[in-house]
Amino acid sequence: MQNVLIQRVLILLICLPLLLVSGCSATISLPAQVAEPREVQLLLHGRHSSILLTAADQSRLRYSFGDWAWYVANEQSLASGSRALFLDSKGALGRQQIAPASTGENLEAQIGVGISQRWQFQVEAAKVDALIQTLEQQFQRSQIAPFYSPERHLSFIPSDKPYTMHYNSNHQAADWLRALGLKVKGNPVWGNWQVKNAEPTQR
Repeated sequence: MQNVLIQRVLILLICLPLLLVSGCSATISLPAQVAEPREVQLLLHGRHSSILLTAADQSRLRYSFGDWAWYVANEQSLASGSRALFLDSKGALGRQQIAPASTGENLEAQIGVGISQRWQFQVEAAKVDALIQTLEQQFQRSQIAPFYSPERHLSFIPSDKPYTMHYNSNHQAADWLRALGLKVKGNPVWGNWQVKNAEPTQR
C-alpha cells in the first residue's frame, strides 16, 4: 500500500501543474424544458460539494459524500488526508433533513456549514423523487445504523463507492446532477463549477 501511495503522490506532483493551468472545472447545462419543476440546489463548501433536494412535501434533504475516516472518525491528520486523496478508502454517504424553504431564511445556519457558492436549478419532480428514493434505500439497506456527526450535522452510512481523489464529493455531486437530468461535462475534481446561462445564488 505504501508503494501505491508513493506512486500516486509522484503522479500528482507531475500532473498538478497541468491541472492548475487547465483549471479543471465542470460545466452544467440545464434542461431546455421542465414540465413539473422541483427545486434542487448545488452547494459548494470550499472544495467540497453537496446537493439539496426538495421532496414532494417541500421538506428538503441534503446529501453529501466523503471519506469515512476524515468526516466520520475525525481522523484529520496530514497522513489521513494524504491517504484519503491518493488511496481508495471507505466512502461515507451523509444525509441531513431540513425544513421547507422560507422567505429570508439563513441556509448556512440551517445546514451548519459554510457555503462559498450555491446554484438553484429547476428539474423534473419525478427525477428528484427517484433520486431521493434511491438514496433513501441505501440508508434503509445499510447494515450499520447511521452515525450522526454533530460537527458535520449529517448522519452517515458507509457508501457503496470508495472515496479517492479520482472520485470525491464533487464527482459524486456531478453523478447526482446527471441523475436529475442535467448535463455535466468536464472534471469537477476541485469543485470549480460553471453553469450555462446562470450565476451562483447569493447566500
